[in-house]
Amino acid sequence: MQLCQSEWTVLQSLWERQPQTLMQLVEDLKLRAGWSASTSKTMAARMTEKGLLRYEGKPRRYYPNVTREEAGLEETEQLLSRAFGGKLGLLVSNFADHGKIGKDELDELYAILDRAAGREE
Repeated sequence: MQLCQSEWTVLQSLWERQPQTLMQLVEDLKLRAGWSASTSKTMAARMTEKGLLRYEGKPRRYYPNVTREEAGLEETEQLLSRAFGGKLGLLVSNFADHGKIGKDELDELYAILDRAAGREE
């Protein structure tokens, strides 16, 4: 599942508040992205057809059909593959070498690595 920027925008709206009626979603996307009602309705319909959204009831209440974690993992794996040849160490060292990792994030990374090492034993 490769999401375009517009799909990310719709999903962000629904991850932050769900369910939303179509009119609520239209209003939020107008504020969030400056979209017209027809653009928002078209996106909702296309994303429902693709299985990214689902709806229930009348009026239709829309829900994301993919979690933030699922979408984030897929996007991260694609970035890792495209930009770093699938090598996680290159990604992390790139951030570390350019001062993009703060002390708190570094502590969090150590904790994550400790947990992962514990699972492998």
